Amino acid sequence: MTTGRLTLLIVTLAIFMNCLLTSMSFAGFGFGGDELGKSGLDFTKGYDVHTVTTVSGRVASAPWSDEREQVFVDVRTGGDVISLSIGPKSSWESRGIPLHANDDVVAKGSKAQGKDGKTYLMVQKLTNRTTGAQIAVRGERGGSEWSGRSGGGHGGGMMRGGGMMRR
Repeated sequence: MTTGRLTLLIVTLAIFMNCLLTSMSFAGFGFGGDELGKSGLDFTKGYDVHTVTTVSGRVASAPWSDEREQVFVDVRTGGDVISLSIGPKSSWESRGIPLHANDDVVAKGSKAQGKDGKTYLMVQKLTNRTTGAQIAVRGERGGSEWSGRSGGGHGGGMMRGGGMMRR
């Protein structure tokens, strides 16, 4: 192999690796280090509009929080369990809706597989069909309601007794 070809190969490889690393840093659910917790997901900024789906099922556990004070509720959908990410603990305690074991719920949000093997849904909208209560956790583009930056102007506020409140 000539020196010119070796240099071209090294430059091409360097450009490829740079593009690969750059694209990984912009991925909505990029896996990070320990600062993101055991799941490896960024539940505050990692909403990916390309993975939005709706799930329905029964609440399998009372809301719980992780080491980063993010609140989750596990929902059984058929034979699977999905952990719904429903916002930071401080926001959920002041603005959340009641959720109890076996409540029938529907959630719309961005779905992702954590490096811990669990399936997560970063909830945009959550409805407890058992009680009729609804909550908007994030706006249409995934911006958080708790920070006041829901994104896209499509998000609304929340009402405890149910129903959406428009801004």
